[in-house]
Order: sequence, then C-alpha cells, then structure tokens
Amino acid sequence: MPERDLLIITNNKTSINVTTPLVETKRINMSRLYIDQSIIAADDAHYIVYEEIHTAGGYRFNHAYKRSIDLIFNAYSVEERKRYGNLTIYRLVLRDQEKSTLNLLALTASKRSLKFIYGFYEKAVKAIQESLEQNSTVVNYALSITTERRDHCIKSNWQPKLLILDNLVSKEGGKMRGGGF
Repeated sequence: MPERDLLIITNNKTSINVTTPLVETKRINMSRLYIDQSIIAADDAHYIVYEEIHTAGGYRFNHAYKRSIDLIFNAYSVEERKRYGNLTIYRLVLRDQEKSTLNLLALTASKRSLKFIYGFYEKAVKAIQESLEQNSTVVNYALSITTERRDHCIKSNWQPKLLILDNLVSKEGGKMRGGGF
C-alpha cells in the first residue's frame, strides 16, 4: 500500500500524521476556535475521524484535557486508558440513546491545540497500544474509503454553548479550571 494511504502514529516524538486520502473534510470557525474535521476512513458500520483544533491567537483551552474532551463530546464518562507522553488513549461513553462507547486517541502537545483520532474498534486500539508499549517508532493503520453514508461518523459536538456557557477557551494568562496542562 502506498504511504499516502496510511495513518501514522509515532511514539518516539509522540506525533500523529494523517497522510491518507480523505473521505470528507469540514472546517468550523467558532471565532476563538478553528476545527478541521476529516473522515479518513469509513464503511457502513465503521469510521475513523481525525479532528484538529486550534485556538485563536491569545487564547488557550480553559480546562484540563479530560474535561475538555467531556465537553466537546458531551460524554457521560471519559476514561483515560493509557498515556504515552502527549498521546493519550481514552474510552468515552457518549450521552446518546445507546450510550455508545468511543475509542479516542488524543494528542495534547500544546495548551492551544488538540488532535483527536477516533472510531477505532477495540481490536485496533489494542494493536496500537501494543505497538506503543514496545516503543515502536511507527504504527501504521491501513484505511479504506468505501462508504456512502457518513452523517453518523463525527461524534464531537461543536456548538456556541461550548464557548459561552462551558467556557472551553479563555485568554492566555487567565486562571485555568480543573487542573493544568
């Protein structure tokens, strides 16, 4: 498979590179937040979504990462499964009718940005985790793009309420809530 068809997660520098062709891409501008959402693989029952979130200049995330993820995904619970430097694997239980679970990898290298990759089956998360445990330099996850139905893939909940009522971001230099980054 050509390199452009792979999701690459490196442990030596704790980075995530997405070089696969995108199924669908969307940009959301919320004045203090810029969100790029990409469905990078999907079929009728499975999807992988990549989201990259940046704050506007002079702003940072106001809460600890776990709380920010809770707010962004409107989660019933957020369980930290394992941390590898700035890369953390979470399991979320969503507040949807099915109380569905979501496996999420979060790269939290900066108080001004977040990167999420989610939608992995449990077996794939275990394989990624095993590779990271062995301090593998690169984990490759082959992706497919064979879906007609993509409306159910994106699970984050970007609404003005996050900025106004939940105060997800604040000016840099202000007091942060819920612990440090």
